Amino acid sequence: MLYDFIYLLLFLSGVVVLVENRLRRIVAFLSLQGFLLLFPVYQAHSDMYGHLFSLTAMVIFFKGFLTPFVLNWSARRSQMKESTAPRFGYLATLMFLVVGLIGAVKITEGVEDLAIPVHKIGLIYVILMVYVGVLCFIVRKNWIALIAGFCVFENGIFVLTLILDKGLPFGLEFGSFLDAILVIVSGGILQLSPHLQVKSSKG
Repeated sequence: MLYDFIYLLLFLSGVVVLVENRLRRIVAFLSLQGFLLLFPVYQAHSDMYGHLFSLTAMVIFFKGFLTPFVLNWSARRSQMKESTAPRFGYLATLMFLVVGLIGAVKITEGVEDLAIPVHKIGLIYVILMVYVGVLCFIVRKNWIALIAGFCVFENGIFVLTLILDKGLPFGLEFGSFLDAILVIVSGGILQLSPHLQVKSSKG
């Protein structure tokens, strides 16, 4: 199905954010993932046009444009190096992903009926997407990559909410977007301070 393929792309874009070493590509794939969120939003709210329109606008603005813009702007202002240095190599990261895949399969074994027509394989991709976001906190050291990992985690939680509960009340959904933006802006402000700039250049 089309939506299962979209969930696969959401997961794979998160994997790229996890393993990619160049900041521009990390931010670009994070933006791509943001736009891909439009598909599960439409799947969950196709019969609620007002809610669908508002969520679509917020996804495009917050996830597709504003988050990548803030990250790129912060990286340029702080003169951060383009290349990042993860804590672990590709082999160790792959082992973490395998463990996550096994866990996701176990979690979905007892799932029968979902609130919207999502296959079990699609749910596995979404759980893995959340797991990849968490994994970024373990593997990554660069602060922009860490914030990108947080965004992947939040995107996964957002999609998981759409799948299991068919959406949260509008105010709570809007709050989840603001949480991500506040973290990004706070990280950018901290990075722009002279003390942290010196620390980053040494790293």
